[in-house]
Amino acid sequence: LEATLARPPKRRGARGPALAGWGEPAERNYYPDFPVGAFQGDPLLRWVKPDIFRLEVEAGQPFQFIRKAGEVITPGAMLTDGGSIPRWAGLFSDKLSPWGYAPAFLIHDWLFDCHHAGTTDKRFEEVRDIMMEGVKTLMESGRCERSLVVFNLIYSGIDSPVARAIWNRKK
Repeated sequence: LEATLARPPKRRGARGPALAGWGEPAERNYYPDFPVGAFQGDPLLRWVKPDIFRLEVEAGQPFQFIRKAGEVITPGAMLTDGGSIPRWAGLFSDKLSPWGYAPAFLIHDWLFDCHHAGTTDKRFEEVRDIMMEGVKTLMESGRCERSLVVFNLIYSGIDSPVARAIWNRKK
């Protein structure tokens, strides 16, 4: 049923889709709103314990995300559980997994860690949008299937009150 990935028609009084009970978002971006960047290098992950991996830094060919505007994001070593995909999301798509969009999830986790360490001044919304730029990059490059359903589920999850509460948590 995904005929197009274009912006849906504007409805009078509507500000964007929302998940039941999560409230209406004040601002909503759509697939066409996000540019395509580029991933370079491959992430090297080492198993630490069940569902926890360590992103290792490789000299010579680091894992990076180059945004359309030219900003280069190079994560350092960190612990990660991949994408935090709630089990209920599988009701909407069987294409979601904690590792299905790993390069974008890793960039997002790195920026979250930087925020909690006080080493970045990026706002929640900018980090959300960088993640979605990464997801779109994976979809448009053919490394992941292009799916509006998956794109919107990921966006709804990382733009949720739960994600914002984690962002605002003091470490």
